[in-house]
Amino acid sequence: MRVLIFCAHADDEVIGMAGTIKKLSDAGATMRLVMFSEGAEGYSTLEEAATITQRRDAETRAVCRVLGIQEYFNLHQLDWNLRVDNASYRAAVHHIRDFEPDMIFTHALSDYNDHQAVHTTVEEAWFHAALPCALQEGPAWPMAPLYEFEIIHRMPSPSLIVDITDTYAAKVEAMQCYVSQYDIVGGVFQMMEGRALERGAMIGVKYGEALLRNHYRPAAVKDVEQLLEF
Repeated sequence: MRVLIFCAHADDEVIGMAGTIKKLSDAGATMRLVMFSEGAEGYSTLEEAATITQRRDAETRAVCRVLGIQEYFNLHQLDWNLRVDNASYRAAVHHIRDFEPDMIFTHALSDYNDHQAVHTTVEEAWFHAALPCALQEGPAWPMAPLYEFEIIHRMPSPSLIVDITDTYAAKVEAMQCYVSQYDIVGGVFQMMEGRALERGAMIGVKYGEALLRNHYRPAAVKDVEQLLEF
């Protein structure tokens, strides 16, 4: 399996789907993480402002080691300025075509503007990466399944719950790497456990993570037995 993950900020990948990432890693997946923002606004004191991006980069690389993510890229965009534009769209198309994923993960269309912008950018890039346009970014790549994860706002109707009971400890360990964000996202460990317990209860396990299969472009069904796959 080749797994491509798009996030707005460092720590979104952990809050949203670290347990799933660890399960994919344990199953032998090759993974690439693409972060849109370098996190320049993620400091809690003015003294940290000059070094926060380097610190967050080091924290993300530590998370990759914990979760088994082999490749990490940052698009070096600005917090509160992520937007749906040609440059972001082309960057996402490039990573899809370059990495040739079997599945893609990104934000659900919720939370605040940065998360919404990444969702829309990735959704459009995913759709167009399969078409003969923007070919400067590489040859077309067929649409792999696109899954959305939740961060701040609960996903109202997830289509899948992943049992992360056996990888929840790795999710906590990964979040512990983001020491610089403790004062920014207060209560994050409580939120993660509460959400994981809630999602786990929905499928009768201890811990779970919610996902939504994106059907921006409907899946083609040529054999009715394929309905068993959805």
